[in-house]
Amino acid sequence: MKRALSIIITLLATMKVALALDVLEGDLLFATSSTAGKAITAATVHDSTTPPVYHVAIATWVNNKLYALEAIDEGVVLTPYDKFEQRTLSRGGLLVGRLKDRSGIDQSVSNAMEHLGKPYDNLYMIDTQEIYCSELVQLSYVNGKGQRLFPLIHMSFHDTQGKILDYWRKHYASRGMAVPEGAMGTNPAQLASDPAVEIITNY
Repeated sequence: MKRALSIIITLLATMKVALALDVLEGDLLFATSSTAGKAITAATVHDSTTPPVYHVAIATWVNNKLYALEAIDEGVVLTPYDKFEQRTLSRGGLLVGRLKDRSGIDQSVSNAMEHLGKPYDNLYMIDTQEIYCSELVQLSYVNGKGQRLFPLIHMSFHDTQGKILDYWRKHYASRGMAVPEGAMGTNPAQLASDPAVEIITNY
């Protein structure tokens, strides 16, 4: 029994390494869940073929080690892929998205790395020194001609009935602000469903 368990653990570890090795520079790592990040997923439109997406990070290889470059509460950081994967899978699932046109990948990742160390933007506003997860991607990703790949969209903070979610009312009220419904911005689900992105792995 112990030997069988040991073999299973080894196989699972091997599979995880294989999955990591399949991740290319600049792939987009989408965190999914039906419960985590509910304030985000409840207010965004999702592709019906995938679980709700609440976070996005950028895959990058540094000294032959895979990292997730991401904007989280601690700011824009490089998280070791194993740690990112463990955190993500403990809350739900993980989608790996790949650009169909990779001609601007190196420049895109280089652009994103320039934001390393910036604080997290919990107001989700563009044109500030703070950065939120999908904003990091939207600001950084370009095609081979240097043109941005992902457009800004009108932000939504309401449910399917058009009602502003209580979470967001309280969130912005505590900062002395009205909910910026309709302001320009971006969100992870928008990126996951963009025609420029192909979802290659779902686990």
